[in-house]
Amino acid sequence: MSGGSWFTYARAQMSANADPAPVADPALDPPPITMTVDVEDHRPAPTWEARYERCTRRFLDFFEEHDIRATFFVVGRLAEWSPGLVEEISRRGHEVGLHGYRHWAVFSYEPSSFAAETAKGKALIEDIIGAPVVGFRAPAGTIMPSTFWATEILAEVGFEYSASVLPAQSYVVGFPGVPATPFRWPSGLVEAPCPAFAVGSVGLPFMGGTFLRVFPLPLVRFLVGRLPARSTPWMYAHPYDIDTGEPFWVVPEVKRWGSVLLWTNRAGMLRKLERLLVGRSGPPLGERLRALAGDLPTFVPQRADEPPGRGDVVEMLHVALRRERIVRDVSPRNGEVTVASRGTDAPPSRPS
Repeated sequence: MSGGSWFTYARAQMSANADPAPVADPALDPPPITMTVDVEDHRPAPTWEARYERCTRRFLDFFEEHDIRATFFVVGRLAEWSPGLVEEISRRGHEVGLHGYRHWAVFSYEPSSFAAETAKGKALIEDIIGAPVVGFRAPAGTIMPSTFWATEILAEVGFEYSASVLPAQSYVVGFPGVPATPFRWPSGLVEAPCPAFAVGSVGLPFMGGTFLRVFPLPLVRFLVGRLPARSTPWMYAHPYDIDTGEPFWVVPEVKRWGSVLLWTNRAGMLRKLERLLVGRSGPPLGERLRALAGDLPTFVPQRADEPPGRGDVVEMLHVALRRERIVRDVSPRNGEVTVASRGTDAPPSRPS
């Protein structure tokens, strides 16, 4: 669907929505927007050069230029490989959270192994920055009804908040029924849900990643203005979202058309962030949520199993998200790369 069609569709759906829930009036009191970055590796095989360091530093320079303080959720393995980068993020005034010890979907783990690896990643980053790590973001947003158990573990390990839930059902992840504004899980863990454009129980995380790069700026601004009045909006990006020099390769779980979207408008991402954030950027997530912590409702899920009717396509994507347990050979073809799997469980190769 084209950008113009999305804009028309969004306006029609919002106008037709009979739910009178209050929304923010951006002309009167626009809420600040917190910027977040998921620092993860994006390459088809460990023999390829890792590019996340240079792109993360581009973010750091951009934020310094525009006086923006952000939250960086770092994969634990990357912190092992690049401790200087993690220390620099903290030293330059940003919050550092954990994006999983490995970039594996939560449903790939048994609870015991998830607890062990999450505690390991948290301690690792704390040793590097010399400060507590209080925030967690699940890889691929995989806190869902089937992985609700992870919220108990995160609280036990010592996290204060999570920013891992999409309050709607998307193409593969989501937790329909959770509030769209910050809340507490029964464990006491605070959750800052991902801003989403939802029609019924189906939604898209329009304030980050591919969606933010592809959606036209007027549509994004319109949807931001329709967020609930008590929302704590945050945006997200990855190092690859601004990496214009990365060679194209077909990411297997999204195939060719999805891979084209993954490379679309990377050159315009920082400019779009500038137009959305300058004059409106909020503090890091930990600071914002700490200020709200005394006045948050508790959400108790009705059920903790998989939502019904996922279908074969969604199941296929769930299987694909487990790919990072496997690293296979790269097969060049016609100037691009097609891979059966990719992984980030190997140290970066360095240019000679």
